Amino acid sequence: MTSRARRLLVAALILAALAAVTHAPALRLMGRALVVEDPLARADAIVVVAGGTPDREEAAARLYREGLAPEVILSNQFTPDRVRNLIALGARHLDYQGEARIALEKHGVPSQVIVALPTPVRTTEAELKLVGEVARARGWHRVILVTSPQHSRRVKLVWSREAPAGIEGLVRVVAEDKFLDGDWWRKRRQAEAVLHEYLGLAATYLRISHYLR
Repeated sequence: MTSRARRLLVAALILAALAAVTHAPALRLMGRALVVEDPLARADAIVVVAGGTPDREEAAARLYREGLAPEVILSNQFTPDRVRNLIALGARHLDYQGEARIALEKHGVPSQVIVALPTPVRTTEAELKLVGEVARARGWHRVILVTSPQHSRRVKLVWSREAPAGIEGLVRVVAEDKFLDGDWWRKRRQAEAVLHEYLGLAATYLRISHYLR
């Protein structure tokens, strides 16, 4: 390597380091802006927002064991054809809801207090609208919505739009989720999740989220 090439490489590394230092606080703020959480209070049910198995189930089970609600609600997350084919081939035994139920039971939630909703849902809007309808039909006044940190702001927004009036939804996040470490942009899956959430928030505000899958 020539001396000129070495100088260019060093300069590029310095610029990259400066860019990382300069942008890290802004990127970290973008991630933290997605995270919201409400103070805990006793509720009528704990809702495991679909996805993030088994972490969300573990967090929900902890809240149940602490006596914060007598029932745990599981949505029926839509099972794609790929997963159905694996189940049919015997390579996989359960759909998403079945896996979530097993995770809850393994973490100490009795099967008789798990309410597994039968209607498949594809989007957060459809899911929380259905949960709201169930809550109204059962006369509930408050539910705890357990989700991942980066998904929490969208869950809170969607609940405010889709839930029946008078039913409070307390958002709680998975405390052990690695997203809370801060440097999400350095991890591909977390970076994809952040992009997905901002697109989801935009779609929710524009009321076009039903076009997304």
